[in-house]
Amino acid sequence: MDTKRTILILLIVSIVSWIGGYLLTNSYNFGFCYANFQTNTFDVSCHDSFERVGNALFYGSGALALIFLTLLFIPQAFPAWKKFAVWFVPLVALLFIVYPNPGSGDLFSPYPEQVFRWVSGLYVAASILIIAVKYISLRKS
Repeated sequence: MDTKRTILILLIVSIVSWIGGYLLTNSYNFGFCYANFQTNTFDVSCHDSFERVGNALFYGSGALALIFLTLLFIPQAFPAWKKFAVWFVPLVALLFIVYPNPGSGDLFSPYPEQVFRWVSGLYVAASILIIAVKYISLRKS
């Protein structure tokens, strides 16, 4: 399979995962978890579980989609980026799975959603840097 087709498939999968993350994060609004807004009764355990998975998917897949969209226009950088992503993405997925729910949300024990944002931002920044360096080196040669 050629590189551009692979990137396109990965882009589609990441967009679908991003949408799934959004739906899970808003589980009350989409009826996945019980919520009666008139009586203020909610199934909190259901929502907490869905929100935990949903936030990880929403931020992680959104970052992946952004990078795959970039790689769609610069497919020559895919092998260089892949060397980075092969170890970074599994480590981040593991972090997202095992990160505990702290109570304070301060700098030393941030909420999971904050960690998902920071790590996704770091991933996007590092990926863009790798893609840009590869693109510049290919243009010089």
